[in-house]
Amino acid sequence: MSKLNRRNFLGLAGASAVGVAASPLLGIAPANAALDVAAPDVPLENLGLQLFTVRDKISSLGFAVVFEELARIGYKEVEFAGYTQSTNILGRQITTAEIKKALDDNGLKAIGSHISAQALTDPNQRKASFQTALDLGMPFVGTANDFWGGIRASDGLPYATSNTVAEVQRAADMLNAAAVEAKAMGLKGIYHHNHQNEFRFTTDQPTVRRYDVFTSRLDDSTGAFMEMDIAWAFKGARTFPAPGVPGRHEASYLGGFDPADYVVANPNRYKLFHTKDAVPTALTANTILGDLVPVEFGTGIVPFRAFFAKVGARAAATGVYEQDSATNAGVPGGSLGAAARSYDGMYYVRTLTWLDELYALVGRLVTAGRVKAAVGADLQGRVGNAIKRYEGGHEESAIGYLGQFIAKANNQVKGDDAAKDLLVSNANVILGWLQTSEDKENGVL
Repeated sequence: MSKLNRRNFLGLAGASAVGVAASPLLGIAPANAALDVAAPDVPLENLGLQLFTVRDKISSLGFAVVFEELARIGYKEVEFAGYTQSTNILGRQITTAEIKKALDDNGLKAIGSHISAQALTDPNQRKASFQTALDLGMPFVGTANDFWGGIRASDGLPYATSNTVAEVQRAADMLNAAAVEAKAMGLKGIYHHNHQNEFRFTTDQPTVRRYDVFTSRLDDSTGAFMEMDIAWAFKGARTFPAPGVPGRHEASYLGGFDPADYVVANPNRYKLFHTKDAVPTALTANTILGDLVPVEFGTGIVPFRAFFAKVGARAAATGVYEQDSATNAGVPGGSLGAAARSYDGMYYVRTLTWLDELYALVGRLVTAGRVKAAVGADLQGRVGNAIKRYEGGHEESAIGYLGQFIAKANNQVKGDDAAKDLLVSNANVILGWLQTSEDKENGVL
């Protein structure tokens, strides 16, 4: 893992998040919690990728070759954006069963898929879409289409972007209805993925955001969920900061609202995140104020550490990296090179945010009277030092401090074995991540 990446991330985070409840970034719940919301404070293990990032390689090389490389990089989950590859590879189109075998052969899990709104909500189409998702072993399937509340009179199907409150509510009602059938067939649910325009204001109530109308209409009990694309949510906050207020272009401006607040308010509603990074577009006469363009993880302005510090352990959602522009000419190593570098960046931020969370967990246990204050201060000192060393790119030193944390937790946390076990088990997970990072830099892996 590049130490240059770490220095880049420090600029994104600003002041250290130590002492703030940070988040399980980029992963799914451990096996014992499956893909539902994990128990609070349980580190999340795996890193995912939206296959749209490497769509050129899937087309030319095929799923099996791409999956092998993603697994070598370290990814564990993938989100689909189509199920086809070049027919030149097999002399025909690949089958769903062959895609599933390629996943299994490389130890990858299908976590979701982007399909059209019609394929998701049309009663005549969605059963086939849901069956494909089940055949590939994914728990969710979703759409990245804008809210589709405009309805054709001829067949009652969505055809246009919704602009009024009633149209947005109709779109949410359709997602609720489709989710009922998805759950009946065996999926855990379906989801909507945002871009920036979902945060525009409705035309008939110009002080009401379309996103607020949609999410408030969702019925979580049906299995209708959301996937937040973090970069596009910040783009929405920059482009539509307030009713009648124009967007702003400067990189330091994050927007008129904090997307993390949506997750804090309804953590169970968000089953997936797109951990996309982005930078402001070049400022020209035609630039949309607030506009952002995707870049590799860790090279943009999206404040991931601050975002997940606010979200905290309340949310246990799968994190999926996406870079729309990774297929552009001039990207070193192409889209798979971008995926590899972004994996390293995500690995670093995931580890750092869980070190933050471990620090905060100690504080919560002290406040609850489960760990003595003096013991808590000692433990926080150890993990605080581990954070500083890891921020500086010194895994070996961070590993040493975390080892001291584990020893002191075992020896000094008395009378509450559950609290002790939680601290030690979390620290051991992070210790494993640090050791893996150190081994990779030393050429052991």
